[in-house]
Amino acid sequence: MRTSRNIFHGLKAVIAASLCLTLATAAFALTVPQQFSPRMFQTQQTHYLRFTVNFNSCVLVSNTCSVKVGALPYNSWLISASQQIITSFNSASTDTIALATASGGAQLVAAQSVHGAAGDATALTVVHPGIASTGNGATQTGANGGFDVWVTYAQTGTAPTAGQAVYLIQYAAPNDGSCTAVPMGATAGAC
Repeated sequence: MRTSRNIFHGLKAVIAASLCLTLATAAFALTVPQQFSPRMFQTQQTHYLRFTVNFNSCVLVSNTCSVKVGALPYNSWLISASQQIITSFNSASTDTIALATASGGAQLVAAQSVHGAAGDATALTVVHPGIASTGNGATQTGANGGFDVWVTYAQTGTAPTAGQAVYLIQYAAPNDGSCTAVPMGATAGAC
């Protein structure tokens, strides 16, 4: 009886370990780069994307790299963008970060210095406030609809060993009146 119980508990432990390994393997099989669906709630509220960028968030190639951090719905109204540099980026010469709807671009926020500038949060200038960057007949760039949001990091001199900045992009979703969700791959006029 005791041997049967020990075998049963041993078998149970092996099955649990196998299940954990399978789940861990599935987690690593996620799509790279990540695919984000645009966030849109049906209530009248300000929506936002908040994300952190570290000096090693992407792999530098020729002193620049881009990483996808989120997605905006089609015809979302861009309200504002802010950054707070938690730890100054410390490459030898310059460090800049731009926010874009395409890899390597600066359609949302032009390149901003993050070199030696840790401190309070600062407002950023949105290149095209309103819907100019997120709709009005534009072709969707988002893998899951809408527009993917990319961070483009560029530096000169020796590669950085530190740096962290937090970003906040505020927007109003297209969720009222004639302004509704646009199906993935489709285009629509401004609303």
